[in-house]
Amino acid sequence: EYGEFQTFQHYFKQINLSIVMAISLDPRMAMQRSTIQKKQDEVFEWSGKMNESVYLVDCNSCVVTIASKCTKVSIENCKDTKVILRFGNITSFLEVINCTDSEVTLCEGVSISTIMVDGSTRVTIRVSNAVEQLEKIWWHKVSKLNVDRGAELGLFLLDKIPENNEITKFQHVCKVKPDNTFSKEPVLRENGYPVTEEEKLAAEEKMKEYDEQMLEMIKQNISITPKKTGE
Repeated sequence: EYGEFQTFQHYFKQINLSIVMAISLDPRMAMQRSTIQKKQDEVFEWSGKMNESVYLVDCNSCVVTIASKCTKVSIENCKDTKVILRFGNITSFLEVINCTDSEVTLCEGVSISTIMVDGSTRVTIRVSNAVEQLEKIWWHKVSKLNVDRGAELGLFLLDKIPENNEITKFQHVCKVKPDNTFSKEPVLRENGYPVTEEEKLAAEEKMKEYDEQMLEMIKQNISITPKKTGE
């Protein structure tokens, strides 16, 4: 169903694998899933254990407050639903999948390194200080994704991604810049690995420098190697 995007999800699972493995090796911290499912027109708080992942699915017109630290937060197939995070999570990762008219609010002091949004329409992420609270947003097949950076800076609109654009074979990423604005970069596929154009060019430049250094070492080695008698 997700095509190439399934690889993208696997990529992020690998990023957090070392953290999750560290948790799972401790029997006291065996990871568990806390599912909140098919809620309608409700306002409530979730307060659980740090080794629990919160899975919010098929909820409509709800306001959910995550009132304690958890492993991760996933929001799927929800409509007109607001999720408020008073605490961060261990993996520093949050995903929004196939949602409509939904919001995620990071309360002051709460930081999430990466938010992934897939197959969703009209999603808003609210922060008071993007530089301190958010590192990047990855998204794929999303229409009308907004980042509300507070009263001073207002909304940052991420436009709909054209499916037929060659440069959007994979997805896009927004990275928070020091001035609280965002860089908006397409993500490409390079040997099956997600990478931005900037990262790709930097890697190519680094490899070029390495090749030049190796060539220079070979030249120096040849020049100092004594010739054999009769050559």
